[in-house]
Amino acid sequence: MSFFENGIKAKVMSTELIIEANVSKKVLFKALDFAQEFEERYSAYKESSLLCKVNKNAGVKPVICNVYELELFTKALEMAEASEGVFDPTIGVLSQGLYGFGKESAKIPTQKELEAVKKLVNYKNYIVTKSEVYLIKKGMKLDFGGIGKGFVADKIVQILLEGGASKFLVNVGGEIVTLGKKYNIAIKDPFSKANLAVIKTSKKSLCISTSGDYERYISSKENHHILDHKTAKQNHYYSSVTLIKDGVDATLLDAVATIIFNSKRGLLQEIAQKFGVAIVVVTREGEIFFENFKGLDIEGVELFSL
Repeated sequence: MSFFENGIKAKVMSTELIIEANVSKKVLFKALDFAQEFEERYSAYKESSLLCKVNKNAGVKPVICNVYELELFTKALEMAEASEGVFDPTIGVLSQGLYGFGKESAKIPTQKELEAVKKLVNYKNYIVTKSEVYLIKKGMKLDFGGIGKGFVADKIVQILLEGGASKFLVNVGGEIVTLGKKYNIAIKDPFSKANLAVIKTSKKSLCISTSGDYERYISSKENHHILDHKTAKQNHYYSSVTLIKDGVDATLLDAVATIIFNSKRGLLQEIAQKFGVAIVVVTREGEIFFENFKGLDIEGVELFSL
């Protein structure tokens, strides 16, 4: 962890957390504490976490949660329903289980192994009530890797605003929220260490999300970490996906990035319209495509290719 003028940088949730804001160090520490507590509560790899408790009780009994704990469980289910399962948090039986992303035992499963397990991926067997969370079938596992970073970014923004911030940048592993200051946000070239483009923000609140097949994989990018809920394998429509939305809703963008990764290019305009986002994708051949929801208010925001 390190401090800089009006900011803090730390490693949380196996990713980099950067906060720059015109607030006190006390508020910055409060934001950092939240991110660390989130990891303890929702990590798929910490046996003591609430998420692991829910997974261990799959097909056995519901797990009682308080209203604050239920918020993320609820948001994940809502995004699954909105996408009809293209984003599915019950993917954990594959991502954590068979593939083991993030573990030393990570491997590429056989087709036979995938066929035996992928039937457990079904958000319709994921129940959230006003006080409980329950996975109906034994062996099911939740994984919030496709929504957790965005959720943390939004909550940190809330802490900063409550602490009196009027300008800030929050970056949780590529889930970015800005306000009150013009920033240059680079879009990484998925094929090199260079940057592909720059997003020049306005002073209005804005959130940006970038995901790529280069972020986490087994052996090669062919086996990246973003899985299709139907095939239990990877799609290769894009190497990079960047989303832009006005306001503060990094949680939404984080989940929509997964939806786009598993959607053919012909569906991008429909997705942009449905979720109110601008989309920049880079195909595996290096082509760049842009889709914008016409009602999106991103006045002053510019995208420059390098």
